[in-house]
Amino acid sequence: MKVGLLHPRSGVGGLWGPALEAAALVGAAEINSKGGIDGQKVEIVFGDCGFSHDEAMQTVDSLIEVEEVGAIIGGHASNVRDAVSARIAQRVPYIYTPQYEGGATGPATVAIGSVDAELLAPALAWFKAERHAERFFFVGNDYIWPRMAATTTRNILRREGLHLVGERFLPVQMGVDYDLVLKQIVQSRAQVVVLALIGFAAVEFNRAFAAAGLDQKMLRFGLIVDETVVANIGAEASVDVYTAAHYFSSQRSRFNDHFLELYHDAFGAYAPPASCASIGYYEGLHSLAGLVRESGSSVPRYLAHRLDRLGTPHMRAHRPGGSCRSVQLGVADGATLRVLAKLTH
Repeated sequence: MKVGLLHPRSGVGGLWGPALEAAALVGAAEINSKGGIDGQKVEIVFGDCGFSHDEAMQTVDSLIEVEEVGAIIGGHASNVRDAVSARIAQRVPYIYTPQYEGGATGPATVAIGSVDAELLAPALAWFKAERHAERFFFVGNDYIWPRMAATTTRNILRREGLHLVGERFLPVQMGVDYDLVLKQIVQSRAQVVVLALIGFAAVEFNRAFAAAGLDQKMLRFGLIVDETVVANIGAEASVDVYTAAHYFSSQRSRFNDHFLELYHDAFGAYAPPASCASIGYYEGLHSLAGLVRESGSSVPRYLAHRLDRLGTPHMRAHRPGGSCRSVQLGVADGATLRVLAKLTH
């Protein structure tokens, strides 16, 4: 069974490419060792969707019409998700794996990743209780995910009796001049800066933040600031960088011990960092295998229509790690992340 994996291999989101692909290959090998999907070996076809609508549409067409994949698993940004769903047009099932803003997905599409509100609510409450923070500044890229994350942040802060003292949206590109937004952050007297920046944009902002000496004056909380992002930021610029997730590579569990053993057996001690982004591809493949097993068919159109009826909660249950996981708070520790607290059970 051919499975198309759709993600950026260059640009602002390209830093996740090696880890995404490594985790996918581990998942495919594990499934194949147990007989494949519906008796068919899984064959992975990687598709570079970039960050633009046109790139994504061309890649989807190639995966379906040229490669004849039987399913697509997306590990890309939200800005093209709905367009990809419409282009697939229920011809194959489409499983979307990253953390995202929440809300409805398109036809024959299911999102199995974390939703911002699940992570932001307990994390912001933690900053209030444990760091006595009251003033927050939001910085995001200018597209659907950060825009909706800002609204979610605003609503949670209001509910907690906290204050959003400023927000800025920046172009989705590398090489942005951050001087103005850093001055605004200083003037706001924020105690915590909440970040919704994608990939290399998060890396560059955090380096500029530290270079300006702001890491000594206030805390940072980043959405999708995972092990890959922190490794790229570097130890010197990641002091007091926090994040929240349902998965950290350092956590101990039967599921994670099993995954990391397979991962490092395949790619060695210096494999790309495992993170919530890359684990999504591993889980996405197992979710697809579960869908086929439950449906008793691997016919793409049948599976696509079945996804419409099953929905996200049902498909999350097919993930190897289970459907319900605790939200954990992580803090940068050198060039990786250390779990600091369990926020929900």
